[in-house]
Amino acid sequence: MFKIGVNGFGTIGRRVAAAVQKQKDMKLLGISDISLSWKSRYAVMNVPLYVSLKEYGKDEANQFETTKKMFTDSKIKPAGSIFDLIEETELIIDATPSDIGRKNKEQVYSRKKDLHAIFEGGEKASIARVTFNANINFKDAVGEQFIRVPSCNTTGMLRYLNSVQEVSTIKNVIINLIRRGADPAEPDAGPINDYVPTKIPSHHADDVIAADKRLAGKLITYGVTVPVTLMHMHNILAIGNFPSRDKILDTFFDNPRIVVLGGEKDTPTAAQIMDANDRRDLFQIVVLEKTVHVHNDMLLFSAYIHQEADVVPENIDAIRASLGESDPYDSIIKTNESLDLKKTKKRLEDIFPVY
Repeated sequence: MFKIGVNGFGTIGRRVAAAVQKQKDMKLLGISDISLSWKSRYAVMNVPLYVSLKEYGKDEANQFETTKKMFTDSKIKPAGSIFDLIEETELIIDATPSDIGRKNKEQVYSRKKDLHAIFEGGEKASIARVTFNANINFKDAVGEQFIRVPSCNTTGMLRYLNSVQEVSTIKNVIINLIRRGADPAEPDAGPINDYVPTKIPSHHADDVIAADKRLAGKLITYGVTVPVTLMHMHNILAIGNFPSRDKILDTFFDNPRIVVLGGEKDTPTAAQIMDANDRRDLFQIVVLEKTVHVHNDMLLFSAYIHQEADVVPENIDAIRASLGESDPYDSIIKTNESLDLKKTKKRLEDIFPVY
């Protein structure tokens, strides 16, 4: 039984913690957070809560007492400090904001020599030797003390590009990201009425290549942020040697972490898909069947990425790889079953069938 802790209880931390609790070979010992919020009350209903600090190395004892008092004054009793949590765990999922993970690695996790840690996509690739995708480089991550699971967008790209490469040769690929402006639980984020373009290329290309070296020198990514909270959308143009459209679709259909959606007339919208999924997390990515088009040496298609949830299965597989499980297929099957991916895939593909 793998003993797991989660540091950071935001969008990703909450979901990974819940997913860990669904695994038969894992036990969630606690979560750690830095401040009082509704998330704290939600957390202590299900698991012990431990206290983290904004800054380590300076008067830590008093900082911990002050932070604990903040919780206890609100009738939340912390189980201890982050150091108490890591003492009991084998592996920490670090789901803290960008660059905080790096500081935690240096100032917190280093205090337990054999502690393993999984970091999220907000951290630079240099934080770990392996940027992880279960279908691409699971075996490279086996036994690694530190692993990085890349962002939701990068995870989505790795899934559909790997599927395409199973039946094709890609020479070049351009991906345009239409990025959601905020997660639904972030009322202070934006934009509200604007388009915010990114530089070209965006960081996603480097992150994809960190996990899949086959795409080195072939991939360019760029995007624009828009006033949407539901999902990201990707528009893909690949140049290479491609089989028939049907064979491309078949490789998407065969991937349990991809859902291919059609419809009687129109391509389903992000809002329709989320509503059909009972407004729940979608751990798979969505390829829109009516957008898949092969023309000479070009392949075009579009995909939706649920930014809150698609990295969750990869985090679970990364835990197993880091702690020594060597069979990627066994881990992937266990993760998929625990998260009901087969059921979700069939249900959505039945609601939005391909004709």
